Amino acid sequence: MDFLLADLPEAGPFFLVSSSWELAESLGSLAGALDEVEGPALCALSLQLVEFSTLSGARVSYRRPVVEIEGRATGVLGEMTLAA
Repeated sequence: MDFLLADLPEAGPFFLVSSSWELAESLGSLAGALDEVEGPALCALSLQLVEFSTLSGARVSYRRPVVEIEGRATGVLGEMTLAA
């Protein structure tokens, strides 16, 4: 996924690479939701803490990326186009 920082778009795009299966599973619905925005979208990217214990009692802790669409980008961000 490519992102621009809303508060610093001149920094250029950055790319999110994740091995999270949960993120991969959500990409289909995320793509559909982004299509509904009909243009550049303003999104919030966060890392959600996930903790659990396995059946053997081992504690597992990791952070999974979460993308939430907040609406259509406006102003400078709404006018920007990323180069391919």
